[in-house]
Amino acid sequence: MRLRDLEMQLQSMERIKEHEVSLESYPTPANIAAAILYAAEMEHGDIIGKTVCDLGCGDGVFAFGSALLGATRVIGIDLYRKALKVAQRNSISLGTENEVEFVLSDVSSLTFREPVDTVVSNPPFGVKKRGADIMFLRTAISSARVIYSIHLAGEKNRLFLDRSIEKLGGTVTQVETFEFPIPKIYEFHRKAMHQTKVLLYRICTDV
Repeated sequence: MRLRDLEMQLQSMERIKEHEVSLESYPTPANIAAAILYAAEMEHGDIIGKTVCDLGCGDGVFAFGSALLGATRVIGIDLYRKALKVAQRNSISLGTENEVEFVLSDVSSLTFREPVDTVVSNPPFGVKKRGADIMFLRTAISSARVIYSIHLAGEKNRLFLDRSIEKLGGTVTQVETFEFPIPKIYEFHRKAMHQTKVLLYRICTDV
């Protein structure tokens, strides 16, 4: 599948309209999700034929992108019931019911019966709930061989993330910086659209 075809498929998805501020969830745009997954496969072979987990999946954009690219099995995990209902509708419309399953679970109490190959995640930034991003990293690093995770940019935050990842047993193999658009979805947002710099980490583990 070409990158543009993957992006178009993901753009056809239904997106979440109701957001829970306590979860600090910011939906990943289809073009960004497609680019991350496409590069993960083309550069590292981390998607096709793999078991992929979309940790904090929301409406499932990373889950469906992985399935459409050729992941053998995909697991989407979230604790927001409304998001999973949207994801289940998307699974039907995209024809991925046989490849993607969804689990209602809190990441902090999540355990896998066996390791997954790849985790892809856009976790909370940890602004509203301090340490929420590290909680996602802890679960991902203990559960997967490779992790792709999005975090707020900034020199101070990068140093903190680097130290945290090392303590958790992960090895950073790649970091990219890009602009992430955040629409006005919460009452405290003032702009219709805000661009913020984020880091995309690729992390390998000994799992």
